[in-house]
Formats: sequence, C-alpha cells, structure tokens
Amino acid sequence: MSKKVNDTSYRELLMHREYLFVLVSSTLSSFGFVLFQVVLFWLAYKMSETTFQAAVVVQSSAVPYLLFGLLGGVYADHWNKKKIIIWNQLGTGFMIFTILIMYWLHIESIWYIAVASFFIVSLRCFYSPAIRSLVSKTLPEALWPKGNSIFQLSLQLSRSIAPIFSGILLSHFSSEWMFFIFFILTIAPIGFVIPLFLEHKKTSKSVRVIKEVKETFTFLKTKNSLFISIVSFGIVLLFFTGMERLGLPIISDQQWQKGAKGFSIMLTLFGIGNALGAVLLEKIEIKSHYSRFIMINCILWGLGLMGVGLSPNLYLACLFALFTGITEAFIDLPMVLMIQKFTPEDKIGKVFSFLSTIAFIGEAGSSILVAFVMGVSGTHASFIIIACSIIVICCTSLFLMERRKIDNRISTKDYRLGESHE
Repeated sequence: MSKKVNDTSYRELLMHREYLFVLVSSTLSSFGFVLFQVVLFWLAYKMSETTFQAAVVVQSSAVPYLLFGLLGGVYADHWNKKKIIIWNQLGTGFMIFTILIMYWLHIESIWYIAVASFFIVSLRCFYSPAIRSLVSKTLPEALWPKGNSIFQLSLQLSRSIAPIFSGILLSHFSSEWMFFIFFILTIAPIGFVIPLFLEHKKTSKSVRVIKEVKETFTFLKTKNSLFISIVSFGIVLLFFTGMERLGLPIISDQQWQKGAKGFSIMLTLFGIGNALGAVLLEKIEIKSHYSRFIMINCILWGLGLMGVGLSPNLYLACLFALFTGITEAFIDLPMVLMIQKFTPEDKIGKVFSFLSTIAFIGEAGSSILVAFVMGVSGTHASFIIIACSIIVICCTSLFLMERRKIDNRISTKDYRLGESHE
C-alpha cells in the first residue's frame, strides 16, 4: 500500500472532478470567511467606543466553538454532509446580506455584526468537519495523502492572501462593497457543491456526545504529555489571541500610522511564516520530544508577538511577524504528529475535536482578558505582560511533564523491586 501511495502523482488529482469541486468550494468559502473575520476585527476597533466593547465583538467569533465545537464533529458524521455544506453557505450568505441591507439603509451597528458573526461561526462548526471529510469520499485511498496536503495548502493560502485583500477593501472600498464581496464569495461555492454525487448512509444509531467526551477525557488522562500539551496550548491562546486581535490594530493605527493596511500585513506575514515553518519542519528531527518542542516554541511564539507590538516601525515588525508565524507552525504541526502517533485510530477524531474545543475555549475568553490587561497597563506594557505570562505557563507545563516522568520511573522501579523480592 505504501508503495502505491508513494507512486501516485499530484497530477492524478486533476482526474477526480468531484475532489476538484470540493477543493474550489472550500477555497472560496475559506477565503471569504477569513476576509470577513479580518474586517470584523478592524471594525470592532474602529466602531467600538471602548476596548471592552471591541473585545466583546471580537469574542463573538470565538464563543461558538466553545458551544458547538464537539457537537459539530460528532453530528457531521451522522448528517448528510452535502446538505450541511449547502445550508452553511446559504445561512452565512443570508446573515451577510442582512448586514449589507443595514449599510444600504444607513443603520449599521457593530453589535448586529457581532451577532451575525456568532451565527456564521456557529454554522462553521458543522461545516468544517463536513468539508474536510469529503476529501476521503471523493478520492481513492492511494491519493488521500496528496489530496489532504493540497487541501491544507489551499486553507493556508487563504489565510495568507485574504488579509492583503482585506487591507485593500478597507482602504479603497465602502462597507457596502466589502459585504457585497463577502456575499458573492459565500454564495459562489454552492455552485460547486450541488453537482456532487455523494452517497449518504442513514444510520439509526443514536449520538451520545457526553459519553464520547468522557471516553476521550479518560483516554487523554493516560497520556500525560499529550494532555498537558493540549491544555497548555489552550491557556497560551487565552493570552495570545486577544493580543493579536485587539493590540495589533491599535499599534498599526497609532504607532506605525498604517491603519488597516499595517494590520493586514501583519496577519499576512503570520500566514507566510506559518507556511515557511511547515517547510522547515520537514528538515528538523523531533524524534519523541514533541511536548517539549511544542512548549519551547509557544514561548518563542509569545516573544515574537511581543516583538511585533514593541517594534517602533513597520519594517522591524514584519521580521518579528514572520518569525512568529514560523514558531506557530512549530506548534501546530508537532501537535498533530503527536496526536497521530500516540492516539488509537478509533479515538483520533475525538482527540482532534478535544484539541479544537480547548483551543477555542482559550480564544473565547482571550479578548476579555486582554482588554482588561490593556485597560490597566496600557497597550505596550500589555504585550510584555502577555509574553511573560506565556513563559510562565509553558515553564510550568514543562515542569509538570518532567515531574510526572520522574514519578512514573520511580513507580516502575518500585514495582520491579517488589517483584524481585517476591
């Protein structure tokens, strides 16, 4: 089987029409979604009267994953995936169209945009696992590795390129035109999903979400380093994400005098650095020390963001942003590899859902926490406080991992001594 996989060519993907439809649909949808999020973060800064209000608006795009993150993954396996995708795009398109109508009538409200964002991201919780699962349904098994890699590359390109376009939109177009473009990017993917012929097997088996969550948690407790890495990553995001979404627009506007353009450049360089980090990671042999590698790069991630926030000019900030994106790849990909290596096949989907939920729990509370820190200490000092907090979190996690390893060795040694006495 491995030889067959290695012998396949990327060109063979072009022969599978339904996979190409899924790829194009996902790319358009992801591009529009990233555009919407970047514009949301900027509008939250410009239209809100206080930092706290901006934090509440930004948080509207993170809370849905806290509520529906695990549900989306579970139910996407039971419901018709094609219908999930179509209803997601229609629902998202409807919400964006209502925002567009509000701007036409000159009754725009940042609070309504926040509510719309909540519903859009809620739909996204069910859409993401559904669209990802279609790669295996539209390709033969031998092409799964290459199909997934191209699919992931398209998502990363959307993340890298979309902020550039969002900066152009914010600088040269009115709000009406921005949301009209979002609407088109939301509706267009439906045209590539409707022609798909996907067999849906109806099942009478009931979904037991609580039972599956308990089983996942019980398993993770037996994998100490994996469990600590996932939880620590969520706590790091609790500090990092809000600083990225609230602090960078302020720095770009007030310190670099670049406004939305500077903010979009930073997000773009984060994405480019992430892609570059993925390439560099192939040349690094991590061996079995995944958790240690992840925690060290979480520290560097926080220091990189601090470097961006404290940079006196945009050029220096760009270098730090590229470095920050690379370290992010050095966190994300080893986490995936660690889960794949230490998780049985029948539990791997649940563990990934657990990781996503923990991550978005961190993101959900991050904006409020960072808004409080910025209100008390000021923007520049908050970058330093956040970086120091991340260092403390990661060092504590490394200490707990090493202590647990020592305890396990002592327990094993005592057990063997007991056996020898017997």
